Amino acid sequence: MKILLVYPRYPNTFWSYRHALKLIRKKATFPPLGLLTVAAMLPTEWELKLVDLNVRSLTDEQIKWADYVFISAMVVQKVSVREVISRCNHLGTPIVAGGPLFTTEYDEFPV
Repeated sequence: MKILLVYPRYPNTFWSYRHALKLIRKKATFPPLGLLTVAAMLPTEWELKLVDLNVRSLTDEQIKWADYVFISAMVVQKVSVREVISRCNHLGTPIVAGGPLFTTEYDEFPV
């Protein structure tokens, strides 16, 4: 089984610290701890790849490689989530979604 774990991009706001990160030579403020925790619980024989959209971009080849795309997101990441879901749907890759966004606003993401 091939799993692509995708952490959506944070919007450019004061709280994203995007401009301040350059001063301390970092690329992201918040690591994808939820996805990393889920990854640790998956069978060891599964192939896993992680893409943090706050650090690098997501390619169609990565989506096509995966049997499933796992997404974990907070409400503030909703715009990026919708873009990822749209791309996965277009390429026919099933999605498994979790995190605060999908817990509190599940009705905005029909199955």
